[in-house]
Amino acid sequence: MKKLLTTLFIFGGILMSSAQNINEYKYVLIPESFEFAGEVNEYQLNSLLKFLFEQEGYNTLMQSEQKPQDLNMNGCLGLKSNVKNNSGLFVTKLVVELKDCNGDVVFKSKEGRSREKEYKLAYHEALRDAFTSIEELNYKYDPSSRKMQNESAEGVSEEVIAPVVAQAKKVESTVKTVAENVVEEVTSLPKANDSIKSYAYEGKKFILKESSEGYNLFQDGSTEPIAILIETEGGSNFIYNSLTKQGVGYFDANKDLVVEYFDRQKNKKVTLKYILQD
Repeated sequence: MKKLLTTLFIFGGILMSSAQNINEYKYVLIPESFEFAGEVNEYQLNSLLKFLFEQEGYNTLMQSEQKPQDLNMNGCLGLKSNVKNNSGLFVTKLVVELKDCNGDVVFKSKEGRSREKEYKLAYHEALRDAFTSIEELNYKYDPSSRKMQNESAEGVSEEVIAPVVAQAKKVESTVKTVAENVVEEVTSLPKANDSIKSYAYEGKKFILKESSEGYNLFQDGSTEPIAILIETEGGSNFIYNSLTKQGVGYFDANKDLVVEYFDRQKNKKVTLKYILQD
């Protein structure tokens, strides 16, 4: 079952790579900061991403930079880069995404990983690992590729397209059937009960599950905890420990989870409040 699913995922990746030709894009835009970061170019992660792209021959621009005339006239010449942080408590995991002018993901790297404990080293190692997927693209800007794709699409007859569409639907159906079967085999978090509670923070859902030491905090859909809460001797407070933060946690009168920690970079106390969901 696992081998079949892996094969289908690889096949799907090949289809996506063929459908989205990276060589037709002239520029890659690099953001000043990522959603998971606390400040601009935190841990020099954005500048590292720019450097890695330039090493592979990409023409990069920071999003705040003045854009060249051709990009101003046609924003679809550029791809917007982003880094997704899927890190758990013990493993740093990063994914590089490239989106076109319509906001569609045209490329998604493998999940780069690192078990380094020091934040900067871990982020850099995970980003370099993820970027190996982009290195394998062997990018070289080809302005004719966009025109050739448009002309070939217009010249293809319905007789040629029909079998391809039929085959794609067949593959889609097979993937869906396999995925449904696999879902039944995959171990997931138990359904909500007294020891498992659901919380919301900044529009995202989190699951709090009791453990032998206190609680484990999961982001919805994740199999690894993003933080652990260790019960203190009194039982009313907890030691909060995540990949990037250490502090205290407690439940207020509404049974919401409150986390407090000191941000050394901002030199102030930060309070996070996870709202209990009914």
